Amino acid sequence: MKNLSLTQKIADGHSTVNGPGSDGDRPRAARHIPDWSAEERYMRAATIEHRKSLGQFFTPPRVAALMADWIAQASPRVIADPALGTGILTRAALKRCPDAKVVAFETDRQILLHSDVGIPTQVEVRNDDFLYADIETYDAVTMNPPYIRHRKLEGFEKARSAISVRAGFVIPKSANLYIYFVVKSCLSLRAGGRGAFLIPSEWLNANFSKSFKHYLLTEGGLRDIVLFSGCSNIFQDALTTASVLLVEKE
Repeated sequence: MKNLSLTQKIADGHSTVNGPGSDGDRPRAARHIPDWSAEERYMRAATIEHRKSLGQFFTPPRVAALMADWIAQASPRVIADPALGTGILTRAALKRCPDAKVVAFETDRQILLHSDVGIPTQVEVRNDDFLYADIETYDAVTMNPPYIRHRKLEGFEKARSAISVRAGFVIPKSANLYIYFVVKSCLSLRAGGRGAFLIPSEWLNANFSKSFKHYLLTEGGLRDIVLFSGCSNIFQDALTTASVLLVEKE
């Protein structure tokens, strides 16, 4: 197991990612920043109620670039985006990995009408639920999964059970939906593959996360955590904590 370091994310939108090929303390998110227009169009078109019911909160461009920078260091040929949304993570990934193929999953047909994947010929969009899809192996996974609390989860029990069996530990029923996505994404990475997952940081102190933390440190390949400061509100229309998990499978 590799050493785990914690990078504090400061409020002005910059952070550093330490690892092979990094530039030390230079802000990594300052390059290859994707356009935000697709997200703005969708937020004008869709109601807040619709977005919140599906746990849709959009990745800021600088954070998307930081995540793409991490996975790009694995020189991926095939990248998965398990929760495509409007496509900002896919666009950011293709800016850094222009020769890669992206396999993207999205269940909301409405948001697909507004999505922009950057290079359509290199993106396979599946109107399917990543949690119930067959496990495939990818070189990299970039993801901002839906944020739905466990009390509002319906229809995911089979997914929770199947992912738990494959991962070798029981995901608690009290876990929020993003935990399912993170574990399955880790299971989908090849040896040497990298993942970048934007999720709330509540898991660091939540009762449901004890077994999840153990999995990340032993099997999930957790290398770094980018933790956003409490004074930075990175999501529009939402006041929540945030962190980026950076993993590399051994």
